Amino acid sequence: MSGGVSDVLVENALIWNSRRAVRIKTAPGRGGYVRNILYHNLTFDNLRVGIVIKTDYNEHPDSGYDPMARPALENITFAGIHGQLVRVPVRIEGSDEIPVKNVEFRDLSVGLSYKKKHVFQCSHVSGRVIGSVFPAPCMNLDLYDEAGRLVRQSVSSNASDIDYDF
Repeated sequence: MSGGVSDVLVENALIWNSRRAVRIKTAPGRGGYVRNILYHNLTFDNLRVGIVIKTDYNEHPDSGYDPMARPALENITFAGIHGQLVRVPVRIEGSDEIPVKNVEFRDLSVGLSYKKKHVFQCSHVSGRVIGSVFPAPCMNLDLYDEAGRLVRQSVSSNASDIDYDF
């Protein structure tokens, strides 16, 4: 990943009986980028977490890495995501050093298996939700209607509603 990953399409997949369905993980010291990723037409069934983006994974192959090498995560789209029995449908953990930028959710509906206060969790993320998304998205994301009109602008991309007890 240190060199970068871009222009990836993942589509028409069923993920079931798993801890996680979609997972992007990185950490300070990795450098590179993850950008222009599209997840389309995914079905989740019986998962602990549906979508995870984590920027503090802190695993390195050796001690010779540059801790100041910061990866860039941007332009990641989730469209046509549906499913059932998911504890936490979305968990995006950016940080001050590595914010997650320009994330888009469109046509997402995931039934929950466990009632929690925060089931759509975000920290240090910016982007948008277009149209119908269930459960309710985090406040870090701008909300647009189906016609592309802004309904609610995000207050802060740095707000955190991560619930570590799941």
